[in-house]
Amino acid sequence: MSKGLTFFKLYAIAAFAILTWIASGISLLDDDWGHLKLASKGVVSALTTGWEGLIGQGGYYRPAVVLSFYLDYLIGGYAPAIYHIHNILIHAGCAYLVFLFARCLSIDSSVAWGAALLFFVLPIHTDSIFWIVGRTDLLCALFYLSALILFVKYMQRGSTGALLGLAACSALAFLSKEMAISLPIALAALVAYRKAWKTVQAQRGLAVVCIVLLVYFGVRWVVLGSVLGGTPRVSIIDWARDGVKAVAKFGMSDIWWLGIALVVGSAGIFIYQHGRGISQKFCRPFALVFLLGASLAPTLGHLHNWYLYLPSAFFCLGISTIWLNKKQPILCYLFAILILYYGVVIGREGFFWREASQISENAIANLMPHARATTGALFVCNVPSAWTPSGAFSGKPLFAYALQNALAMRSPQSLQAEIAMVNHVWLTGDFAYRIHRTNTGFDLAIAKGGFFSFHSKGQGQTPPFAIDQMWGRVTVHATDSLSIALNMQPGDRVVIYNKGEFEKLWP
Repeated sequence: MSKGLTFFKLYAIAAFAILTWIASGISLLDDDWGHLKLASKGVVSALTTGWEGLIGQGGYYRPAVVLSFYLDYLIGGYAPAIYHIHNILIHAGCAYLVFLFARCLSIDSSVAWGAALLFFVLPIHTDSIFWIVGRTDLLCALFYLSALILFVKYMQRGSTGALLGLAACSALAFLSKEMAISLPIALAALVAYRKAWKTVQAQRGLAVVCIVLLVYFGVRWVVLGSVLGGTPRVSIIDWARDGVKAVAKFGMSDIWWLGIALVVGSAGIFIYQHGRGISQKFCRPFALVFLLGASLAPTLGHLHNWYLYLPSAFFCLGISTIWLNKKQPILCYLFAILILYYGVVIGREGFFWREASQISENAIANLMPHARATTGALFVCNVPSAWTPSGAFSGKPLFAYALQNALAMRSPQSLQAEIAMVNHVWLTGDFAYRIHRTNTGFDLAIAKGGFFSFHSKGQGQTPPFAIDQMWGRVTVHATDSLSIALNMQPGDRVVIYNKGEFEKLWP
């Protein structure tokens, strides 16, 4: 396996260099605008407000992420490259922790490197590594995996340093993303795997992490007025569906069925390799399955691709232990082909993110003169919410709610215009619309390349329906057709997005 190990290391260096170069050319997108602006307020704001900058109103509490953004802001202001390169570095650190954790489980060095490399190029990670706000998942995984490793070290050596490190990493994981609250369950799985329930180190380590978790809940309560963040859907059906979907998505690429085939094929190979030994209660693969389930559980019922970042570490370990078998070299070659393919896919996805950021920058540049010239409300129609390029396996975020922040952050002077985003559109190609003026406003219809999307009052509703706003009404006839009535005042202006540019409609 020495040649294979050399291949893994050289490929890792090349993949790191290429992804860093691609990411450095991506601009700010969607939520980036708002969260980086909030982060620039400094340390006190990061510690005393929620993820959305609110106090006492529930939601998410992620000061570790906000402080990392603030550090980047001190280095380079709002320059996107600083934040993106930092994301790639954290992602590389997480991949190395996958290697270290594998070694803690006594997994062969070549297999551990294979797992780390598979994790680094797994295409499902594109949202987390190429979107700056994806750092929530990166930092959560970084500290979560560090806590697991330190816990194993503490059980082995009983050192005070490992225990203090465990407490610190646990706290930072909780303060990075709420899904880290599964950490005590993951630690319990490690204790069960090592059959160490009666050891003082295992009991003390678990107790320390549970105490840290209770303190975290207390801090959340003081700052946000709630113990838990988000709005999880309590439904066994939703959880089961999301669990199956997550397993299928881990190995997903632009070939939609590849993830399913990888899981099914790996299960078959495992059964063939182990035979009757599969019934052993706490063998390593089952411990990895339990860790995967524990880390995934907090996201069930509200699943997104970026929630799979942390659980995929255990998925990659399981896949690598099955495929990188010295006695079956053909599987090792197939594994190498798989990671080469994944590397191509994730690189191509990175270029799609670059294109998305160019659409975003063009939109801001073309809209800016209208924003500066408007003294009243600036009504913006067909605000691009996201873009799904041909051949990509996921949508790339563009604006959604972030348009006003983007204009404010890019304008050298303060804007007088009040930005009213009339409607959003999801782009799926060469977007084009048709327009018809009416007495009170206009009718919009999509000619090709997308559909209308709704991020506030209309979310989840099926057309036809109407959305009443302070500035007028949007009547939705179908996913590609709507009517808009505006309460226009002197000094107001309307512009409509089309094919990468904003074009003036009136006055």
